[in-house]
Amino acid sequence: MKRGKKRKSGFVKIAYIFIIAAVAIKLLDVCGAEQWMMSCMKKLSQNEKFINYAISGETQVMGNNEREKLLKSFFSESLPLDRISEVGEASGEPSPLPQKEELTVWEYTPGGERKENTYPIENITISPKSEKGYVKYNDIWVKNDSTKGIDLKWLLGAKLPFRLTGNGPHVLIVHTHGSESYLPQGRDTYTLTDVERTSDKRYNVIRVGDELEATLKSEGISVIHDRNIYDSPSYNGSYSRTLDAIGAALKKNPSIKVVIDVHRDAMTTDEGVKYRTVANVNGNRVAQLMLVMSTGESGLPHPDWAENLKLAVKLQNAMATKHPGIMRPMNLRKERFNMHATTGSMLVEVGTSANSLAEAIASVKLLGKELAAILKTAK
Repeated sequence: MKRGKKRKSGFVKIAYIFIIAAVAIKLLDVCGAEQWMMSCMKKLSQNEKFINYAISGETQVMGNNEREKLLKSFFSESLPLDRISEVGEASGEPSPLPQKEELTVWEYTPGGERKENTYPIENITISPKSEKGYVKYNDIWVKNDSTKGIDLKWLLGAKLPFRLTGNGPHVLIVHTHGSESYLPQGRDTYTLTDVERTSDKRYNVIRVGDELEATLKSEGISVIHDRNIYDSPSYNGSYSRTLDAIGAALKKNPSIKVVIDVHRDAMTTDEGVKYRTVANVNGNRVAQLMLVMSTGESGLPHPDWAENLKLAVKLQNAMATKHPGIMRPMNLRKERFNMHATTGSMLVEVGTSANSLAEAIASVKLLGKELAAILKTAK
C-alpha cells in the first residue's frame, strides 16, 4: 500500500509540473516575453565579459591576455562586410551589397567618450601562436578556407611557373576596389566620396599602387599600373570590369606574367571599434600585409590555382623572414578573384581602413623590393 501511494504521489507531482509549465509558457506568449528573451540574448551576445566567460568555459583554463587575443582573432579573421559582394561575383551570381551606414566624415579621437562620427581605433598585430586552424611551414602561415590540401615546403622549393623574357612589361598592377582609402588625418585628410572610400587617387589604394610600381621599377622590373577605379559607379561587378581590363592588357602585352590586385582591408566591430593592423619594422610602425589566394571552388574555373601559390609562398616566406610581423597569415579562399588570368596572379591587402596612408606606403615598398628579388630569378 505504501509503495502504491508513493507511485501515485509521484504521478501527481509530474502532472502538476506539466500543468505549471504549460501555464507559464502560455503566460510568456500572452505577455510578449519572447521579444524580451530575445533582447536579453542579444545583449548577452554583445557583452564582452559574458563572451570571455563563455570562451573560458570552452577553452578550460585561459588567462585574460589569451582571451583578449582570441576575441580579436574572431574579429580579424572573419570576412569583413565590404568583402561580402566578392563571394557572389566570384561565383557568377549577383550578390546585393550590405546596407552601408549613412556617409559621414569620421575622425579618430583617442581616449574619453565617443563623440558623434568618431570611432575608437585599436592597434592589432595578427600573428598566430598556435598552429590550430592553420597550415604552417617555417615562417609561412596559411589560413586555408578552401577544401584543397597544400604542401608549403614543396611550393617554396618549386620553380616559378613562368619566365620573364624580353623587355616586358612583366608585371601588371590593378585595383578591383580602387576607391578603398585610409584613415583621413594630417596631410592625408581628404573628402570621402563613399564610406571609407574616395575617388581621389592621391589618397586611396591607387596611391599605394603608385609606390609599388615605383619600387619595382627602381629594382629593374618592368611594370604597367592600371590606375582606373573599377568599383565605381557600382561596387557590384567590379571584378568583372577588372577582368576585362586584365584581358585587354594581356592581349596587348603578352609579356605580362604577374598580375597584382592591390586592396586594403577593413575591420570594424558592431560597437564601432576599428582595428589597425600594424607591425614594427626597424623601429617604424607599418601596416600589416595579407596575401589572399584562390582555388576557384566557388563555381568559376581556375585549374591552375596551385601555380599561383608558387610565387605567393615565396613572397610570404621572404617577407616574414626579413620583416618579422609584417605579414598576416596568407588566406587561401574558394573564390577565384581573377587569378586564373596568369600563373603569377595574387591579391594583396595593404593594411585596413584605420591605418594611415603612410603606414600602407611603407609596407608596400618593402613588398616591392622582395617581390622584385624573386622575379629576377625568373629572368
